[in-house]
Amino acid sequence: MSSNDQPNKNRRGLVVFLLVIVAFIAVAAFNQKTDQPTGLVVPTETSTSAPAQQKSWHKVIELSGSTSKRSDIFQLNSSKQRITYTVNGEYSPFVNVYVMAEGKSLDKHGGIPEVTMAPVSGDTLMYKASGGYYLDVSGNGEWTVVVEEEQ
Repeated sequence: MSSNDQPNKNRRGLVVFLLVIVAFIAVAAFNQKTDQPTGLVVPTETSTSAPAQQKSWHKVIELSGSTSKRSDIFQLNSSKQRITYTVNGEYSPFVNVYVMAEGKSLDKHGGIPEVTMAPVSGDTLMYKASGGYYLDVSGNGEWTVVVEEEQ
């Protein structure tokens, strides 16, 4: 390496170092500038808007019995529903609740029960699309099924 190459190498290193410093300063200045107000005044709203309406449950259909039963067609209009159920009786009461889409048959298309219950009461959520449905309840014992929709 000649002695003339050493000063050029030092200068290149110094230039690269200075460029890196300038880049850091520019980035820091840009970040600091964007955190500062722009002088644009956005008015804030001082009045409070009306509170959002609370949703509540509305009964769509109720079905009860002591043997297997099918309901008439009912409409669901929202995406969140609740099934409330009770079953009582002697001799091991047991009930399956199917919520079938209009035009579908449990016999032909099969299905998975929304609720399978023994002597108990409770509720569960379901999320069916808007459309026509019917209840197909099979089992024994005294039972009641209510479908509600959140509105």
